[in-house]
Amino acid sequence: MMNVRDRIKLLFCPAAIRLFIKSYVMFRKDPRCSFANLLRSAWRSAGEEKVVPFEDKLVYSSFLPPIPSKAADRVLDAMDTSHGAFDGQVSGRRRAPISIYIAVTDRCPYRCVHCSAVGRPPAQELTTEEMKRVLADLQDMGTAIIGFTGGEPMVRSDLLDLIAAIDERSVSFLFTSGYGLTLEKARAFKKAGLFAVGISLDDADPKRMDNLRGREGAFDAATAAVKVCREAGLYTMTQTVVEPDALRTGHLQKVIELSKTLGAHEVRVLEDMPTGRLVAIAKDRILTQAERDELCAFSVAMNKKKEGPKISVFAYTEDKNRFGCGAGTQHSYLDAAGNLYPCDFVPLSFGNVRERPISELWRAMHRRIGVPRQQCMIMEMYTKKLFDSTTTFPIPPEAVDPYLEKLDVMTQMPGYYRRLLGVRE
Repeated sequence: MMNVRDRIKLLFCPAAIRLFIKSYVMFRKDPRCSFANLLRSAWRSAGEEKVVPFEDKLVYSSFLPPIPSKAADRVLDAMDTSHGAFDGQVSGRRRAPISIYIAVTDRCPYRCVHCSAVGRPPAQELTTEEMKRVLADLQDMGTAIIGFTGGEPMVRSDLLDLIAAIDERSVSFLFTSGYGLTLEKARAFKKAGLFAVGISLDDADPKRMDNLRGREGAFDAATAAVKVCREAGLYTMTQTVVEPDALRTGHLQKVIELSKTLGAHEVRVLEDMPTGRLVAIAKDRILTQAERDELCAFSVAMNKKKEGPKISVFAYTEDKNRFGCGAGTQHSYLDAAGNLYPCDFVPLSFGNVRERPISELWRAMHRRIGVPRQQCMIMEMYTKKLFDSTTTFPIPPEAVDPYLEKLDVMTQMPGYYRRLLGVRE
């Protein structure tokens, strides 16, 4: 748990109080809804993250919109209320994802060892107008966070126009290696409405990072990008992919220290995923549950410190006792050719936006996947050996169901949802 300071900072923020009251007003008609349970859940959740003040907002989690913002309201407003608002909340059913990341291109000057996009056919990228139509549809649906990724999104010449196409109903993120990101461009992105940038920083050692990224100068480009994003007034995150020995070798600690020196607000910690270039990854490169737990405990300890960047470990956010895996229900991914997936790492296509509106595709996918899961979907697929080096990606829409049928049936929701119902842990 975080310290009391951060809990008070968040819970006594006028915008947070307003959202809590709005939630209760929406939920109270359901006999299962209890004011005390909502309050206990809010108190616990507020203590699970380091809260970062940024401009006139508070960032509780970069997986959720900052508060106050219209995007934060949309997390509530886009729940599926067909069976009541509280039922939509505790079941994880939504009319739109909380977040979606869009690969605006599959072109990239790097050859990263952990690239999740490798193995898929070259994309006929969505045009500017096609992309703007998708963005408008996503906003009309109620999507709170829209992230631009790739490939390397900086190679797309209309990126500034795409950022500017998103109005204040959603917050926009850019995920980049830092390639070609100058102070002038960062300032232009900020002026166009960009909220945050996540910059890949896989190692504190320049030579090793260049090797991991398959290009000389990758380290210099990333560190320079962190500085210019911070100077431009953007919420600035570094992202690092860790292997099982990251804590024992001090690798993660060094990346965090470097990120602090560069001025990053947050360090996002990912792990190798068994997809893309790593679809046939050796088992000893996959983190065990004990190693994930160790990373989670490390992040909690680091976030108790007043100084230094916020540490966000994906395994902590997706822990079964917190929010679980929201692939296809809370979060989704669109590739450069317009194919919709549950997340960046799960190569199951649920259709193409050139053929059907993304609102129809997303809701159909959400119905088929069901609810947030207690375990990462791609990790479960890896454990059950559903893919191998001979599998052709992406899996087309007509072939998706057999893969979904082999996944465990979720008989219990992740902890956050259970706590709303008063389940004590």
